[in-house]
Amino acid sequence: MDVNFEYYKIFYYVAKYHNFTKAAQALNNSQPNITRAMNCLEQQLNTTLFIRTNRGVQLTPEGERLYTHVLSAMEQFQAAERSWQTAPDYPMEV
Repeated sequence: MDVNFEYYKIFYYVAKYHNFTKAAQALNNSQPNITRAMNCLEQQLNTTLFIRTNRGVQLTPEGERLYTHVLSAMEQFQAAERSWQTAPDYPMEV
C-alpha cells in the first residue's frame, strides 16, 4: 500500500478541527479538495475514518486508531522542523 503522505497530513487537520472547511482553511486549500483527499484515503485504506454530519465530522474507531499514529508522526515532523530552525548555520562543505 502506497498512500500519499499528503493525505495523512490532511487527515491530521480534519481530525484536529473536526471539520473539512476548517482543515481546508488551515491548509490554504479548498473544502472540495479536502473532501476528495479524505475520500481517496478511505478508499485506499478500505475503511471509513469519519462519521460525517452537517455540523462537522467525528472519527470512527478506525479513524481514532489512525489519528493516534498520524498525531505521533506529525509531532515528530514538527519537532524536526523546530530543531532545524534553531540549529546554527554551519558552512556547507562541497
